[in-house]
Amino acid sequence: MKCIYLFISLFFSQLSFGQSPPGQGLHTDSMSYDGLQRKYIYYIPSGIENYEKVPVVFFLHGMGASAQIGVNVLGPQYHARAERDKAIVVYPDATSKHWNDKLGGSYPLTDKINDVGYLSSLIDLFIRDFKGDPKRVYFSGSSNGGMMTYRLSCDIPEKIRAIAPFVSTISPGVAKEFAKAKPIPIIITSGTADSVIKWKGGTIKVTRTPVILSGDENVAYWVARNGTKKKAKITHLPDVEPGDNSTVEIQHYKGKNDVILYKIIGGAHTHPTLRAPGKALVKGLNMDYNSFERVWDFMMSYK
Repeated sequence: MKCIYLFISLFFSQLSFGQSPPGQGLHTDSMSYDGLQRKYIYYIPSGIENYEKVPVVFFLHGMGASAQIGVNVLGPQYHARAERDKAIVVYPDATSKHWNDKLGGSYPLTDKINDVGYLSSLIDLFIRDFKGDPKRVYFSGSSNGGMMTYRLSCDIPEKIRAIAPFVSTISPGVAKEFAKAKPIPIIITSGTADSVIKWKGGTIKVTRTPVILSGDENVAYWVARNGTKKKAKITHLPDVEPGDNSTVEIQHYKGKNDVILYKIIGGAHTHPTLRAPGKALVKGLNMDYNSFERVWDFMMSYK
């Protein structure tokens, strides 16, 4: 009789609370949202069964890329950090390889896709089913993924602790609409020689975005929104790779919700990273520091 009771208890426990999170490593899954099956890849670090709650870090790929490309590019850095900090890393896939960032442009294949709703639901899933800490959800993204990160910081700031957009900015319309939005700590990485998201602002032809803020205007928006000190502490990283024709200036605006800009002087539409031994220089790529490790550590500093 006791065995039957135990079996019934375990059965209903599974129904009520779902399956345990999968083990350490990379996993692929999907969820249904707005009639679409949305794929995502995620990394589970070892030993999280010993923790009550764990941080969750999302990375949003750029236009034309995919979740798998995000894994290929960031995996070696992010997963090592995930093991150290016991954090889950999530790589969602956009539909048609483009996020509907709603920054004022138009991309017919995704104009009607509710990516804010989808990503908000994905946050809920990892909090509910994977021990995700609702107070330690972070977003990073590159290019169109960076713009989607900005969008989330405007639409669902209460769900996000800190953000780290690469090579991206926002539009004047969004800056005006969300001037008084909830402050969020942010670390920005942008290149002054970026031919896609131009440092001086202007248009993005591929998505018909009428105008975007310049790099300086974007930083000014965040300084005002976050209420930081208006004067930055400026430092420069050592130019360890003179042959990459770029240098790194760091602007740190301090406050309760810091704003940090890594201004890559001469940098293109790329993610700065240290050059691997024996590897050649890549045109437009700054190789003075590892940007992925820096943004990870920045996000994790906000608990």
